[in-house]
Formats: sequence, structure tokens, C-alpha cells
Amino acid sequence: MAAAPGEAPVPAAEGTAAGWSSLPSDLVRRIADCFLDTNDVDWYMDLRAVCHSWRSATDDPRKNPIDGRFHPREWIVLDGDVVSQSDDMRIFVNIGTGRFLRKKLPLLRRYYVVAITFGGFFVLADRSPPHTARVLNPFTGELVRFAAPVPRDAGVAVFFFSGGIPHNLTLLCDSSRKYYTAVPDSKRFDAQSLDEFIYNYMRKAVVGGVYANGGGWGSVACSSMLDNLCELTEMLQVEFVKFFSGDPFRHTSDIRCFLVDFGGQAMFITKAPGRVGVLGIEPENQKLVPMETIGKYAIFIGHHRCLVVDAGKFPSVEANCVYYTLQIGRFAGIVKHNISDGTDERVSGSLDFVEQNKEFVLDTVRPFTIIQVLCSYTINLRGSELA
Repeated sequence: MAAAPGEAPVPAAEGTAAGWSSLPSDLVRRIADCFLDTNDVDWYMDLRAVCHSWRSATDDPRKNPIDGRFHPREWIVLDGDVVSQSDDMRIFVNIGTGRFLRKKLPLLRRYYVVAITFGGFFVLADRSPPHTARVLNPFTGELVRFAAPVPRDAGVAVFFFSGGIPHNLTLLCDSSRKYYTAVPDSKRFDAQSLDEFIYNYMRKAVVGGVYANGGGWGSVACSSMLDNLCELTEMLQVEFVKFFSGDPFRHTSDIRCFLVDFGGQAMFITKAPGRVGVLGIEPENQKLVPMETIGKYAIFIGHHRCLVVDAGKFPSVEANCVYYTLQIGRFAGIVKHNISDGTDERVSGSLDFVEQNKEFVLDTVRPFTIIQVLCSYTINLRGSELA
């Protein structure tokens, strides 16, 4: 628009910015809600940073830190062997949308990274003794401070809000088979010892996101479900203790079973020699039943973790398939199992991973494929920097 006589012309960029800032509040909220629906909390925070009117139109995550809309739910964090990263740089993948995000987190330079929860919370320990616990939301910057020191052998963690307790942190320690729980004001973590099977079972539920889902954990922790698992191990001729082993290098029979959260329900993925099983829980009698299809989704199963993704969001990933790693001596390849017809085929002609210091690293030419990247996430699980 031309300036009136005697008035200085308004630069186009400033005029455009002024127009954006005057968008109706309900429209700004609708756009912001779209970001929250896909758990793109970083985009939500970027939107709020544009101008005062947009911040006024949207909810401030810092005013209600227990609001689940602002919690990371759909994100995994890739390990450093897959992508180059500095001490404070991490690569996130939204498994619901297929979005990759390279994000700088300067706060990580001040803490030890103990664990990353299913979904994307960072469990940290102060670098100075007594190494008190912190939990970081990497997208909002919210840092929950705990008074209790972190157990040194903590390996995996879950952070959730349940029973009126706003911040409940649970840590699992492989060497002692204990799980520890604390809230921010706790002076120390409460510890409880578990027998080997129960510990491994709980660990897989934590890694797969089932434990953090109250309803999901309740369905897999009941006595009838444990009876079903006993029957399943007998059918597969697997020792009950080994079925959920947290150390695949100790049990080399390539028997694996994982629990994953699938739309709010628990799903069991089993991998035995020559056999892949996908089982769901029948609601009426709590029985494990084979699933004939998982629809548009694909499953990735490795030595340490299992992952369910929307195949349509990741190029080259096929729906209704299970991608698993097959260990051959010091090497491992990737195999695709088709749930519909039960066939298995190698994804590539060469072996993709080589074992180095009890980790499998990709041994192929860069750039890595998306399938290789997702399999690398499942085959390894980084330990605590505090240990």
C-alpha cells in the first residue's frame, strides 16, 4: 500500500510482521493445537516466541508443568554413532510424523546424562557430588530438580505423573536388579529389589513405554498375564528367566521378547529362531492372541529395544512388517518379516553392523538408510555417563 502524502513509506517486511501479529487469537490457538496434536512441542514454543499477542493467545507450559500436552511422547533420540553430534547436540526423531530434528541443548554440558525416557525426557545428574537428579523437557526447557542423588548404576528410567503425584521418577539398575523411585522432595530414592524375571519384565515395560501408560502397565502386571507368559515360554521352549533378559550378550540363543505401547494398549513382540510373533491382549479374558495385522505401522526389534512407527511417514519402510536384527558372530544384519504371509527376507546383501565393545555400530557406507538408523536405535542402549 502506498504511503499517504507526507508519511514515510512502511517497509514491506514490517508491514507483513504487523499483519501476522494481529491474527485472531482463536486462529493462533488452532495452529498451536495442531503442533501439540503431533507432539511437535518445539514448533509450539517457536510459535509462542513470535510476538506478545501470540503468547497471550496460547497456554504457557511453565505455568502448568504437569500438563501432558507439553510433554515429549513421540520422540526417540539417536545415538552418536549414527549421527555426528557434540556434547550438547542431539538428533530427535518423531516416530509419529517421521520428522527429524537436530536440536542444541546447552544445559547438557552442566550435567551427566543418566538416561533418556521413552518419549524424550532427559534424566540428568549434577556433575558435582552428591549428583542429585534432574529431569529435562528438551522442548520447553522445563527442568525438574530432585533432592535425591542418582544411584550410580541406573540404566533406564521412566518419568510420569500419577495418583496426584506431579513428578514421579523411577530408575532401574541392572547390576543390583533394583528399581528406585523418588519425587522432587525425597531425600533419597526408595529402593526395592526384584527377582531376575520380574526385574527384566519391568525393564522391558519401561523401555517400551508401557510402564508410563497407567492402563497399559496394569494390564501386563496382573497374575493372569504372567500365567499367559509362562505358557508362551513353554510353547517356544524358552527358559522363563531368559525370555525378557536385559543382557542379550549373556544369552546367545537369539530369543527376544519386548513389550511396547501400541495406541494405549500393550503389545508383545517375540523373536525366536525362525519365528517372529506379534501378540496383543484380548480385553475380555486378558489372553495373549496373535495379531493378524498391525495396519499402517511397522515394528523394529533389536537386542535392547523395540519400536513401533507409522510406516507411511518413513520412506522405504513397509507397513505391516517387522524389521529385526539377526546376529551372526560379531556381525548383524537386518531382516524384514512380513506379518501377512510370514516370509522373511534380508534388507541388504551385506551385514550392516559390527560389534565393538559390546555395542553394534553401523559398518556400511554413509549416508545410512532410514531402516539402518531405526535398527541402530533398537540394537543399542547407551549407559549412564555417571556410571
